[in-house]
Amino acid sequence: MVIQETKHDFEVAILGNGLSGSMLGTILGKKGASVVIIDEDQHPRFAVGESTIPHTSLIVSILAEKYDLPELEHIVDTQRLAKHVCTTCGIKRHFGYVYHRPGQVYDRREGLQFGTSARDENHWFRQDIDAYLHNLAVHYGAVPRQKTKVTSLEINKQGVKLHTSAGEEIRARYLVDGTGHKSILAERFGLRETPTRLKHHSRTLFTHMVDVPPFDDANNPLPISYHKGTLHHCFERGWFWVIPFNNNPLSTNPIISVGLTIDPRRYPKPDMSAEAEFNEFVNRYPSVAEQFKDGKAVRPWVSTGRLQYSSKQTVGYRYCLMSHASGFVDPLFSRGMFNTVEIIQALADPLLEALKTDNFNDEAFLAVDRQQQKVLNYNDDLVNCSFISWDDFDLWNAWLRVFGLGTFLAEFHLMNGMSDYTRTGDPSHLVGKTQNSIFCDFEDPDYAAFFKDSVETVEAYEAGGMTSTAAAQRIFDMANQYEFAVPIRKDALVRAHWMKEEDQLSERDLGFIRRGFRWALTTPLTRDVVSSSAAFFRWCAHRPDPHLCVESDSQSRDLKTPRRRDERKERRPSLRSHAVRSSSPVAPPSTTDARPAVQASTR
Repeated sequence: MVIQETKHDFEVAILGNGLSGSMLGTILGKKGASVVIIDEDQHPRFAVGESTIPHTSLIVSILAEKYDLPELEHIVDTQRLAKHVCTTCGIKRHFGYVYHRPGQVYDRREGLQFGTSARDENHWFRQDIDAYLHNLAVHYGAVPRQKTKVTSLEINKQGVKLHTSAGEEIRARYLVDGTGHKSILAERFGLRETPTRLKHHSRTLFTHMVDVPPFDDANNPLPISYHKGTLHHCFERGWFWVIPFNNNPLSTNPIISVGLTIDPRRYPKPDMSAEAEFNEFVNRYPSVAEQFKDGKAVRPWVSTGRLQYSSKQTVGYRYCLMSHASGFVDPLFSRGMFNTVEIIQALADPLLEALKTDNFNDEAFLAVDRQQQKVLNYNDDLVNCSFISWDDFDLWNAWLRVFGLGTFLAEFHLMNGMSDYTRTGDPSHLVGKTQNSIFCDFEDPDYAAFFKDSVETVEAYEAGGMTSTAAAQRIFDMANQYEFAVPIRKDALVRAHWMKEEDQLSERDLGFIRRGFRWALTTPLTRDVVSSSAAFFRWCAHRPDPHLCVESDSQSRDLKTPRRRDERKERRPSLRSHAVRSSSPVAPPSTTDARPAVQASTR
């Protein structure tokens, strides 16, 4: 379709032709809706948000099946990605976290790996992924308007009216804003919360580099190369990311995405270039400096102010602020793309139904707003407590289990739902059954309460109500008492392409795996929560990682009889019963090694 006149009518206008706008445009176009996608920039272009997680890929696979769009599946399967999309993406086999102290060489006992899946996840080279999705949307009928600014916007009972820098008037029945932080809708209708309700504070510096070697050899006693995953160098109130696009044998891309994210209350923005500030932080940590000593930036550095923002509402009459247009917390845990595809999934059917019925009242889209606000609040607590926990490795080791218990269990439940949907065609299987969830309807039913208790514990430490040692112990105690199922099913693993149908996996094997996962997720004595036969055997025997040089789990847990929540409340340690510690997020970082004595027993 070629636009030649100055007035045009569409059913849906999408602002922003990045990943979110283009994927939604593809789905709507495939279902027969007339769509225009407007962006002031053009493809290809630089973008961050490069690391996927299984939850992201599972939802993309669901969208591909539900809307008969096999081309979407190309971007989540490593082989198909290289064959059909581009050869510029890396692979991700784990989240790798290594902990650092100023002026000290990295202690190899303070590294952790949380596996992503038995199937490789991806490091997306976004300029190619976004361009592919944009072109796919055009293929399915979306009209592209690149290098086009929206100069005015009006929404009323008759619909949406836009004027553009090209002198066009575009009318639509519904408007989706996927423009991110500089949301046109948020500015036009004053939707931003000022100040934001979000607790977390961070700013970031980033670029793309070449000649950054793997952080391995003597640094890594764990089973998988840190180079095969998303590497996080963590320190007090900050972290570096290292996302290689060159770790995939199918990749022709030498680039590595790097960045630094820090708390501006602890580390105010200095009067120097972003590159100089990055190098100053690198040089504080000898093992990080070694990895970056030959690194060279291949594009200009970007330095931001505070990243966090939120909106009073994300849907209204005939409009939706989608994903990063509605709010953002921090890139930690690679949750940005998951949140994006989840909202696409939540919005697509209500929008298609509204186009049929001509009912665009707010009530039809309130579930989308609730989901976006809920996820933003969860991400805020998740990341804020991570930054707090980086005061001490033992506390960070405990908090990471809180993340793992939410993420892993939700992914297993979602896989089961996807398998049931494929088998039956019943879309009800794509709706989780958890009531009053904290981030996802597929999460474990008791996770929200466990998460809230854990947040309360970490924030009590920050407020000086308990020591980091006591806070870490309390989280592990609660995790041990948390009665959660590990809902792994072979049919679901096969549907998610985590294994093949012909692979042997009996119910006895599944029980073995479930028991192993339970121990690994609730003990301080594992550093490699990565799926492998050797790891499973070790977990089921309750044997710590060999490089920790610890004989057994000193907590002596009875994992066969976890307590229910009503029993746990009576036994839960009181926050007031612990020693007081003074704490301030704006205080300068300590230069002394103040590790608690308990660390010797947990390493």
